[in-house]
Amino acid sequence: MLRSRLLSLALGGGVLIFNPVSAQEPVAPAAEQPPAAAAENAAGPITGGGQRSFSGPTEKPKAKKSFWETVPSIQPYPRAGNFNNAPTGPGYYTILDAVRGNLLKDRPKNPYLQWGQNPNPFFNVDFRYLDAPDNKEHFAFDSLKRIHLTDNLLFSTGGELRDRFATIQNPALFNRNPGAGSRDNFNLFRTRIYGDLTYRDDLRLFAEFITAESSNQTIPLAASDVGRADFLNLFVQAKVATLNDEGVYLRAGRQELLFGSQRLIAPSDWANVRRTFQGLRGSWQGKNFEQDLFVVQPVVPDPGKISSVNGDQLFVGEWFKYRFSKNVSTDLYYLYLENGSPTAAKGRGGVTGSSGIHTIGNRFVGEKNGLLWDFENAIQFGRYANQQTLAGISVTGVGYYFKDLPASPTVWAYYDYASGDPHPGVGDTHHTFNTLFPFGHSYYAGLDSFGRQNLNDFHLEASLFPWNWLRIQGGYHILRLDQPKDALYSTSGGVVRQDTTGKAGTDVGQALTGAVQFHLDNHQSIVVQYSHLFSGDFIRNTAVNRDAAKDLSALWVQYTAKW
Repeated sequence: MLRSRLLSLALGGGVLIFNPVSAQEPVAPAAEQPPAAAAENAAGPITGGGQRSFSGPTEKPKAKKSFWETVPSIQPYPRAGNFNNAPTGPGYYTILDAVRGNLLKDRPKNPYLQWGQNPNPFFNVDFRYLDAPDNKEHFAFDSLKRIHLTDNLLFSTGGELRDRFATIQNPALFNRNPGAGSRDNFNLFRTRIYGDLTYRDDLRLFAEFITAESSNQTIPLAASDVGRADFLNLFVQAKVATLNDEGVYLRAGRQELLFGSQRLIAPSDWANVRRTFQGLRGSWQGKNFEQDLFVVQPVVPDPGKISSVNGDQLFVGEWFKYRFSKNVSTDLYYLYLENGSPTAAKGRGGVTGSSGIHTIGNRFVGEKNGLLWDFENAIQFGRYANQQTLAGISVTGVGYYFKDLPASPTVWAYYDYASGDPHPGVGDTHHTFNTLFPFGHSYYAGLDSFGRQNLNDFHLEASLFPWNWLRIQGGYHILRLDQPKDALYSTSGGVVRQDTTGKAGTDVGQALTGAVQFHLDNHQSIVVQYSHLFSGDFIRNTAVNRDAAKDLSALWVQYTAKW
């Protein structure tokens, strides 16, 4: 039955306010905005929900754009799961606007994602509108962007400061003494700075530096908590061909990857040290499509020196996106993850060995007349030590955007399925899905304690904008293990807890989460989020002590400044 279900998946379809360089003028209506402003979309601090005024092909400009308005080539930010539509039309779009009485005709251009996290890599942040002859919007730090060193040479720089305070009870459901079930209070701080040098459309050199620190934590630090003086991105990109009047680009070096819903490949922006890779990527995109091929190795954060790759792993992929219309698109992808470590997998009878996992998947996402949908299915096969792999995921989400109601609410209902193994280490087939490289915090109530493996989640999501500068989100989750003898896994695929007898049951618990985000100005935001897991039988029955059986609760307060 499990095998037939998996096969069906493959066929299923204190804050400083920055003053502007000059007073911001009211912007044109959305239809007249450059695509960069109109197509904005962001992953939310709770569950990945993003916003944009539309999704899909850019609208035809009234006049042909100048050369520098199209350079460098920018890949549109894809819709994440649980997306929502940001406000448009007349209003105050930042607290600073409200204080100054600066009423705008429409949402201003904001190359950085206005709402939620900022997962979009800096090399995909689109400031090309600054080269438009009729541009009338100017903000702080514009002078650092699009600096024409010569007629053929362009330079930009920028960065981010971020500080997050966290207080967490039973963090990460840590289940080893000492520390199990403790309460943790700590700060995570990071700085990112980038430089982007472009020679016409032919050659691009991009470098991004990151340093990240953490105050003392009760439980062991995660690998992504601390990274001192490291490179997040360091690549050279060359235009190697032109097909159908569209450039084909080859990128070599250290680079972040972000595709589709970010359920499988993402920089994981909530982590203090964002995920990155090293290798080759080829890209070709047109009005209605994007085609990407990559061969990379994941970079392992090292707090003491410049990080290097995991030499045991090789990640290969092909990702194709097609836009049927401005609001409807589909993704088709093939991914292969090789792990040559002799202890990468534990197969039949506890025998360890290497693994090679193929993933084939599809996503269909869009909206029409207020109706929203998000469907994603993937199947995995390959080898797992001395077993074969057959596993899968299925995501079904439907929602509605009440555009004409006060606060423009968006609601969603989702069911997320991720297969587990009914008899781990027994038989010829391994059935636990491999979560690959996801945006962990963006899903599963933002609890950062479990990932898309052996876990089913029915959840309801809602968001609204009482003012154009304020977003409120909430979610309710019912979490169950798919198979009782298999484990509850972390966002990186490690075992959090397991009862190999299955007697602990499958009830992980129910979770509530809520977040409030304040858009201070076009460069600064504050997010306050609270998430609470009401522990189910599985958590209580696998606890090593009374404290480890407690509910997991977490409060985060995060300040971000981007320039």
